[in-house]
Amino acid sequence: MSTRPVLVTCGLPYTNGPCHLGHLRTYVPADFYVRYLRRIGEEVVFICGSDNHGTPIVVSAEDAGITPRALTEQYHAHFDQTFLRMNVIFDHFGMTDDPTNHRRTRSIVERLIANGHVYSKVIQQSYCTKCQRFLPDRYVEGLCPHCGAAARGDECDQGCGKHLEPGEIKDPVCTVCGTRAESRAQEHFFFRLSSFKDYLLEHLETLSGTLNARNYALGWVKDDLHDWCITRTLDWGVKFPGRDDLVVYVWVDAPIGYISFTEEWAEKNGKSWEKYWCGDNARVIHFIGG
Repeated sequence: MSTRPVLVTCGLPYTNGPCHLGHLRTYVPADFYVRYLRRIGEEVVFICGSDNHGTPIVVSAEDAGITPRALTEQYHAHFDQTFLRMNVIFDHFGMTDDPTNHRRTRSIVERLIANGHVYSKVIQQSYCTKCQRFLPDRYVEGLCPHCGAAARGDECDQGCGKHLEPGEIKDPVCTVCGTRAESRAQEHFFFRLSSFKDYLLEHLETLSGTLNARNYALGWVKDDLHDWCITRTLDWGVKFPGRDDLVVYVWVDAPIGYISFTEEWAEKNGKSWEKYWCGDNARVIHFIGG
């Protein structure tokens, strides 16, 4: 038995649709593992929550005629109840749209800005003249600039599978009204991901887990890291510090959710969340996929 506390987490279910069998390949094995750790006397906390931001949720809410918050609450409750019926028992199951995660995300982004890791840049983005709005991520479709296959605004899901930054997609079309989009300039904010290549290569070699997962991450890092646009033109999400017209990209605030959920659990139980996240004594084990 180790004297180091263990935090076990799972991939966050996305609240724009119901739970299916594929989800459970992550949560059931994680629950087995937590039960095993407790049986051998380990100090363990089992944390999860729902992922509530991003354009797919906004699009689904618009189609349903309800607010994104209402949609996320509906599916958050659905996942929570499903896990309980499956006897998957989290110590805390939070929401990334709750105040704790808004506060923690802004705090981390503000520190990144203060330390020079975030910069602004004017980029060309798809804009729909009929809907009169910029078209982030799933609001736009077109052709992948890398392989020419049909693609969504944030990913070439039908071709090479590459992540697409805002404004990269070719021949953009608005997914709401079908109007061919035009290109317009807008200021966005980028994280200097390229500066962390050497750190990540060294850090990834120290991690345990499946060889396939580690090699996948190493391959991604070795394939030349580019700076990452971390803002989107949406109303729904965590507001970017100092801007009312931009939110933090969902792939920034969602991972921070694990810290926020631990904070919420710790506050309810009179514990210290830092014990599980800060310093060399902490152990975090993450389950994702099957």
